[in-house]
Amino acid sequence: FDRRMALRVAGVPEHFNLPWQLALERGLFAKHGVEVEFVVVKEGTGAMIQAANEGRVDVIVALTEGLVAAIAKGADLRLLGTYVKSPLCWAIVTGANSAVQSVEDLKGRTIGISRLGSGSHLMACVLAVQRGWDPAKDLKFEVVGDFKKLRDSVNSGVADAFMWETFMTKPFWDSGEVRRIGEITTPWPCFMLAARQDVVTRELDRIQRCLAAVREAADAFHHDRAAAPALVADRFGLKVEDAAAWYKDVRICPERFVSETALARALEALVAAGILPDAHTPRSGLVDARLGEIKADIKSMRLYNRPELLSALYRRLHNAHLSSGVVTYTDLLPYDQNHYFGTAAIDEMQAQLKLGPGSMVLNIGSGLGGPARYLAGKYGCKVLAIELQEDLHRAAAELTERCELQGLVTHLSGDFMSISEYLQQGTYDAVVSWLTILHFSDRVGVFKRAHGLLKDGGVFYAADFVQRGLLTVNEWKALHNEVACPSLAPSIEVYSTELESVGFTVTSAVDRSAAWAAHTGERVAAFQSEANQAVLGDVYEGLLHFYTVVRDLYAGGNLGGLDVYAQKRIW
Repeated sequence: FDRRMALRVAGVPEHFNLPWQLALERGLFAKHGVEVEFVVVKEGTGAMIQAANEGRVDVIVALTEGLVAAIAKGADLRLLGTYVKSPLCWAIVTGANSAVQSVEDLKGRTIGISRLGSGSHLMACVLAVQRGWDPAKDLKFEVVGDFKKLRDSVNSGVADAFMWETFMTKPFWDSGEVRRIGEITTPWPCFMLAARQDVVTRELDRIQRCLAAVREAADAFHHDRAAAPALVADRFGLKVEDAAAWYKDVRICPERFVSETALARALEALVAAGILPDAHTPRSGLVDARLGEIKADIKSMRLYNRPELLSALYRRLHNAHLSSGVVTYTDLLPYDQNHYFGTAAIDEMQAQLKLGPGSMVLNIGSGLGGPARYLAGKYGCKVLAIELQEDLHRAAAELTERCELQGLVTHLSGDFMSISEYLQQGTYDAVVSWLTILHFSDRVGVFKRAHGLLKDGGVFYAADFVQRGLLTVNEWKALHNEVACPSLAPSIEVYSTELESVGFTVTSAVDRSAAWAAHTGERVAAFQSEANQAVLGDVYEGLLHFYTVVRDLYAGGNLGGLDVYAQKRIW
């Protein structure tokens, strides 16, 4: 076999790798001037890493956590970029007749795993940390074996629960063999690309051409929304409705960027599982800089870069005896409103917009879903809640289902700028956002997308940061590193002009700086209590740090805030 004849790329025989098949079938590799052979490796990430190490394949498409573990342990592999940007969703499964009724019941129980260091083991550790448990003390692990043995283990009582990829597991809870009690997503993109360093040296040009071709195939796959789910179902033996559900959430977008926080979270999970001795592996040493680039994202923000927000939610719900079962949206109000002034701010917005039953509302950056549920529960609005961060999105959807509001609130995970391309234009009565626009680098682009989605006469509302004075270097550093705020309008007037430039008429732009400065100061004072420390445990210090940074930014006088209402003009 002449290695120059084809670049050998290895991957598992799963729906995530359909773009490789499409690129081959549609001649896209030839179009980009490279011959590629896609090698199917049924045994998974470990076998692919071995094949790459032995020189039997050139590039591998493998699970992020497996690649990070191998490189941290000394493998000559390096990450080349991200392949599937969305996380992998794992079902949390128990036996058909098990006494376990909810995820909360798993503390102190036995979790079945396929092997030590496997995804099923790692995700159990991630679940423990997310829930505020100690993986070493609050969970027991039983090595059971493959998927069939795991299913048998929860029905025989060997294990109380196990975790496995959702769409592989769904046929077995549909049939009644096992029972799904929840789900959890990886706090990192699920698949990345990797190769040995000497292979990159030798094949740099061909790898670049290969990745350009598969990127083109992935783009076509995502744009063919009508036919893609049926194609996935046919190729991989899924029900069309299951394929459609997977397709809705997956983001296959081969790119050179690797999330800095994703690497940190993967390393932390590997340490928690006992696979690595510590998480101090330099992140830069994981990536081949000739092809890949480490990039900060919103998860670099202190509030989000560890599961502090989710852990705080779960601990507070546990303390209030609301961890499982049906709840009302009002039960959750003390725990799911993370914006300034809580429901009073939503009521004030509603009074301006006169939203009610049947009103179509799009919420950008919906977080844990509190405002969306409140608009649905109190006012009867139909809300599309879009949240970038998969872990917050999944938690929000779970809470909405427990409130039995899924008929009024629809949750979508992803980047608003990407999702908005596929939404029906001229549909929404209101596009609303609380403290989210500040995270976008292209603020005017967001305004333009919101304008297109609104009906004539519809209203865009945002509670957002704005500059009041010239921010210092340290203040900009805090905004960038702690708050994930890449830019700010220099004044309320400029903010309003930007909205007007895309076709809005600004009907109200109110300076909230003084009120928000007072509120953030009061929030820090109220948060500093023995009761909070007792409930939140190790999460307390991280949240306090974030709240203190924001308080100090407002106290400096250069950071301000506004409430803005802008109406889509009617011609």
